[in-house]
Amino acid sequence: MKNVKIIRLSTGEDVIGDIEVKDKQVIVKQSFVLIPRQGQPGGPVQLMLSPWQPYTDDKEVVVDENKVITMINPKKDILDNYTQNTSGIIKASPSQSKLITETSLPKL
Repeated sequence: MKNVKIIRLSTGEDVIGDIEVKDKQVIVKQSFVLIPRQGQPGGPVQLMLSPWQPYTDDKEVVVDENKVITMINPKKDILDNYTQNTSGIIKASPSQSKLITETSLPKL
């Protein structure tokens, strides 16, 4: 079972992943860095998930426990987005949830 948390590192990065703490080390699996983006001045801030350590094929990254400032549970929408990015299953949006039949082909 996954233990999905967001950790803030001493570098200032916010990393989301499947977290395990063992022997003064934090083991992070399926990790993404959270990058806040503001589309327009005064507009809402959006979060973007980007692979945290894209230069390796390692399945987990080990961080010294003293490099972690905080560890928190993600909000539901962030957790849902993370789950979608790590599950390999693409969920249909509500507008696409209807059964496609010969008489109800989607308009392109």
